[in-house]
Order: sequence, then structure tokens, then C-alpha cells
Amino acid sequence: MPTNESGSVLRFGYVSAFDAEKKLARVRFPDKDNLVSGWLQILVWNTLKNKDEINYDPGEHVACMMAGNGIERGVVLGAVWDGKNEPPVGDPDVRATTYEDGTFVQVDRKKHIVEVKDHYGSYIKFADGNIYIMAAANVYINE
Repeated sequence: MPTNESGSVLRFGYVSAFDAEKKLARVRFPDKDNLVSGWLQILVWNTLKNKDEINYDPGEHVACMMAGNGIERGVVLGAVWDGKNEPPVGDPDVRATTYEDGTFVQVDRKKHIVEVKDHYGSYIKFADGNIYIMAAANVYINE
């Protein structure tokens, strides 16, 4: 396993449990006879004035930086593509978040388009100074 000067070890594993309230994960490491880590903190972009909240599903393939050779202390650095799950868009100009139920948020920095769709099929698109709205049911304004 790759190590750095502090003795930390980069490991890849699979989330075995996730505490959504405390934002902690336990990770199973196949290269360590499927041993499961202690509760690990997860890396997020912001926690002070801006706040990002990440939730992992059991089975999510993740990269972890472990403190030393053990598996009790460390941090989940993030999820990694593993060949079983492919990126949903694959365009270097598009940043996208796609959810299991079909909901998505997508920003195309080259075309300057922002799109949001919910799992019912309602859709909002910002493009060329226009706002396009398609509702699966009703549209309520200033309610």
C-alpha cells in the first residue's frame, strides 16, 4: 500500500455501514481479509460557513487515508469509479449529480446551461437567459 512520510496508508474498500446523523462510515477492506474499519470521518468540501453534506450507501467503493497500517483510524477521502459503475455523463464540461430515483442536477460550463429534473419528471432549464419549466403536475408561483 502507498504510504507517505507520516506513515499514513491509502486504502480502497467498500462502505459497510454509514451513520447519516454523525456522517461517519465503516469500510470493508478486501485486501485485509474483509476486515471492517472503525467509524471513519468523511472528507467534505465545506463545514464552516458553507456546508456540504455527503451520504454514502453500503457497497460504495471509496478511497481512504488510514493512520498507519491499521484500519481503526482514518478518513474516507471520497467515492471512486470502479468499472462496475460508470459516470452518468462523461463530459468534461458538465458537472452532474444523479440520484437513484432519476433526479438530477446538471451544469454545463461550456454551453452555460443549468438543468434540474425531479423523479416525477418535472424539469427546469436555464439557458440563453431563458427559463424553461415543464411540470409533471402544477406550477405555483409566489404562493
